[in-house]
Amino acid sequence: MRYVFGLLCVCALGVMPLVGCSETTGAGGSGGTAGNGGMAGVGGGGSAGSGGSVACEGNVCPCNEQGIRDAIAAGGGPYTFACSGPTTVVTDTEIVIDNDVTLDGEGSLTVDGNDDHRVFAVAVGSTAELRGFTVSGGKARRGDGSGIYNFGTLTLTNSTVLGNTASAQGGGIVNEGTLTLTNSTVSGNSASSGGGIWNGFNATLTLTNSTVSGNWCIPSRDVCWGRGILSNGALTIEGSTIAGNSGGAEALGALVTYRSLSLTNSTVSDDYWGIVVGATVTLAHSTIVGGDAALASLGSGVTTTTKGSLMVGGCLPTDSDVTSKGYNIESPGNTCGFDQGTDQVVPDPMLGPLQDNGGPTETHALLPGSPAINQIPVEDCLDAEGAPLTTDQRGEPRPETGGTMCDVGAFERQTDDP
Repeated sequence: MRYVFGLLCVCALGVMPLVGCSETTGAGGSGGTAGNGGMAGVGGGGSAGSGGSVACEGNVCPCNEQGIRDAIAAGGGPYTFACSGPTTVVTDTEIVIDNDVTLDGEGSLTVDGNDDHRVFAVAVGSTAELRGFTVSGGKARRGDGSGIYNFGTLTLTNSTVLGNTASAQGGGIVNEGTLTLTNSTVSGNSASSGGGIWNGFNATLTLTNSTVSGNWCIPSRDVCWGRGILSNGALTIEGSTIAGNSGGAEALGALVTYRSLSLTNSTVSDDYWGIVVGATVTLAHSTIVGGDAALASLGSGVTTTTKGSLMVGGCLPTDSDVTSKGYNIESPGNTCGFDQGTDQVVPDPMLGPLQDNGGPTETHALLPGSPAINQIPVEDCLDAEGAPLTTDQRGEPRPETGGTMCDVGAFERQTDDP
């Protein structure tokens, strides 16, 4: 059984006891001991309980650890913080979000675990949003989710999870609840599986216009699964990039999924394997690049359905159960088994390097003369759910302005693209 906040008096995963544990009962106040209904503090890091004072003035709180804790204790929001420019708050202990609350760092606030403890944990039953935060320097005592460990419902908006280290799973984030990333980045984290994000067995993870890059997967035994993401739960990715994650030949897959995956208008790029699938996967208008394989399947019963996608590096094994819905391109050889008349096998897809080509995330541009240009009738430009797809990963029009045919992959070449 996973750890349940607020129901069991546990300190598992380095999380401080919450309401209902004897340690949370106190006289109230803003010091190290929390009042009735508050969280237990350590060395002055606790938040005010029902008998203490809240330091926030309206919805503006001090730009320090106590200010963050006070905002959480009060709930609601959104709360901003009186930071005079970019500020790093180095925390004494993990901050537990056990209330429904919205916290807005306005792009200026970094919360750092000082390479000593996890930075944030979200309790079961709590709904929270972090806007404009950087979460860094986390190191989980029990090994998992050193930046953020989510058991509740959490939304990250315009935020960055950076430079956190876990000895086990999810260097940046472990999700055991419902997690949504919008216009956010998970980068520079490390773990022995799911270098950036580890998504739990009954969890739901959604990425929109977000990036998972530069994470490190360190094998604890023979292999490390998921340089960027390891997902055991439901995963939906739109307009996002998973690329540039590392770990050597023993670290397999920029993205590894053992359950459902829906990938639309997105880019996965890796020096070894791009996507490793162990369940049902649907790909639409995406660009998958892998040095050894764009797509690798784990055993029988794995089904991949793909439409309008660009697969560079081929498929492993060559008898993978891949169903084509048409307009796919494979390069350099015929290993994926695309069997529709609109599919192509080409020696060179003519892709540019992964870089900023406009929009919120990096992409591989289609170079002039690419065989992926103008291949799909506009009525067949559809997302993974079969709805009309009117933009590419960058947010540019699909098809290009004045055009009648869409391009294959995540990038729709415009007339003014170089």
